[in-house]
Amino acid sequence: MKSIIDHIAIKVDDLEAAEEWYCNNLSAEVTFKDEKYIRLKVENTNIALIDKKHYPWEHIAILVENKDELPHNLGETIEHRDGTVGVYVKDPFGNYLEYIWYPSEEKEEF
Repeated sequence: MKSIIDHIAIKVDDLEAAEEWYCNNLSAEVTFKDEKYIRLKVENTNIALIDKKHYPWEHIAILVENKDELPHNLGETIEHRDGTVGVYVKDPFGNYLEYIWYPSEEKEEF
């Protein structure tokens, strides 16, 4: 399995303030936004601003091309509301990785 970083998720207290800060300081572009989550595109990756009241873990997301490659045996599997599937794996140092798979229609959006 290749290790391609899809996004880095950062928990924030205030989504609007975080959006303004990251857009101004990193020249980021908003590619998706709802009441709990804002996805930003920067030059070489994506940043997910996640509302700390709704998401348990900051994480680095690794893209998985085929759904059957998700490492379900290593962590907690979550089917997201947008159709993506993530497996959250805690490393030996307390950090989380999300192995994420996108259905083909979601790949085009994100």
